[in-house]
Amino acid sequence: MTEIDFQPEKRTIEDLFVGADYYVIPRFQRPYSWDAANLDDFWRDVVYDNSVGYFIGPMVVWRDQDSPVRRLVDGQQRITTIAIMFAVLRDQFEALGEKNLAAGVHRYLEKADRNNEQRFTLQTEVDSRFLSQAILKNPPEKDVRPTTEEEEALSKALDAIRRRIADEVDQRQDPAIWLRELRDRLLGLRVIWIEHGNEDDAYVIFETLNSRGKDLEVVDLLKNLILNKLRGTSNSAADTARTTWDAMRNELEANDTRRRIDPNRFILHWWLSQEDYVAERKLFPAIKKSVKSKPLARTQLSSLAKDAPLYRAILEPSSRSWAMEEDDVRRSLDALSIFGIVQPAPLLLSLLRARESSPRLKIAPLKKTLQAIERFHFQHTIVSQLRSSGGVSEMYAKAARELFHAGDDQQQRGQVLTDIRSKLFDRRPDREQFILSFEERFFFTNDHSRDSKLVRYVLESFLRHAQPSTGTEFLTIEHILPQKELKQGVAFEAVAGIGNLLLVSEKLNTKLDDKDFAAKKHILASEGISYDIGGVLDKDVWGQAEVSQRARILAERAYDEVWKLPF
Repeated sequence: MTEIDFQPEKRTIEDLFVGADYYVIPRFQRPYSWDAANLDDFWRDVVYDNSVGYFIGPMVVWRDQDSPVRRLVDGQQRITTIAIMFAVLRDQFEALGEKNLAAGVHRYLEKADRNNEQRFTLQTEVDSRFLSQAILKNPPEKDVRPTTEEEEALSKALDAIRRRIADEVDQRQDPAIWLRELRDRLLGLRVIWIEHGNEDDAYVIFETLNSRGKDLEVVDLLKNLILNKLRGTSNSAADTARTTWDAMRNELEANDTRRRIDPNRFILHWWLSQEDYVAERKLFPAIKKSVKSKPLARTQLSSLAKDAPLYRAILEPSSRSWAMEEDDVRRSLDALSIFGIVQPAPLLLSLLRARESSPRLKIAPLKKTLQAIERFHFQHTIVSQLRSSGGVSEMYAKAARELFHAGDDQQQRGQVLTDIRSKLFDRRPDREQFILSFEERFFFTNDHSRDSKLVRYVLESFLRHAQPSTGTEFLTIEHILPQKELKQGVAFEAVAGIGNLLLVSEKLNTKLDDKDFAAKKHILASEGISYDIGGVLDKDVWGQAEVSQRARILAERAYDEVWKLPF
């Protein structure tokens, strides 16, 4: 490897902001993402715990020769936060009528270039109107609202810093003195400044400084790697690589109807679904070896973008429109989501990818394989509560990889899926072990509702198996022995246990209410016979013994029929 020559320098924030230089956050950098904890730590370090001249770490930049513009490779989170603090300081001085002090601070944020045109000291290659107009501009435009996830983070940081500084100002008779002290603390902050004229070398230095992963996650390193390979243009609207990356990230972010998905977990499962198995700590070095050229970077970026919505469909099946023939596919994915199982994710991603490809993976092996995964984890993980070894994760990753490399060969695809179903079948728990565990696994009352989704899933599965034409969407859980019996000393296991529970319509549940068993039996026999799973109507009395008997019946039916693993 060619030796990289660079000379680190000691600099202060005043050196960086007062000189003739401007700083640009490149398009391939991670967005501003400091949260309340990061801001708390920085505020405490700068304001309370350290004297003037506190060292805040290295910063890495690159620049073209004779250019006043430095592009930040490492340090953008810190320098952006400092710029926000300067902006809030300026606004506080203005509010106190300290016009000269306000102007003095603003010159750190905006200054004339060689052509005597005003430019902000901190800029972004990706347009951020909120940063420039709502924070840096003097006076700031109050009507500008954040429109992206990054701008939301900037807005939260701005509000948090405003609160902290306002709280300090309110406590002082002469707040201008404290504000000047804070200004001087910021200007006195020290960094190790590493500057290089070659962007690639600056990137290598950046990676080396972050090799221990103290600050950066895989998603940050991968963004730097791919977008650095796919250099954009000065026109952000034509920056297709950045646009594609942002679209992929947005697919993983939360909104009003969906939750956030960890991008690092997605990248790990994406990789394992097609490449050799690696531990998470070795993921980025493995990816980096595969992205050695611009075409390879473009291929990987395209793959990530296409797989992101598929990955969301795995974790949130409701995010996708499913064909009628895929109802069982969606149902199995819903079940795995309720279970909270992530080990099969690489294979699930590979399955949906094959379903989307041409020719499509046929529905029969897709449905059969997903049912095998669902039923295995219900038996093994949920009921028997057996711990899975690392071998299970590697088994899924191997099957995912083999399915990916099978391409459009339907016969080879089928063989891969037959093999994984066979392996799951061989790993299933012992029947008697499952039955004993099942009888003591599922409990539900209004006051003990932690597993309500899981209990409902179990009851729906029994009902769907016994009465396929009976809809389950609007059904509610009925306690045959009423919950009020708990206050009369009836055992919790008898009232809350699976053997005492039925799914019935809301209307029927209201009729059953807290009636005795004879009355409930009459109502069920006349209006709810289709809901009777496990022989409730065969009994003349109903107590703890009948609850235990029914739990055993359900457990046996679960292993032998409802959750029987398909080969």
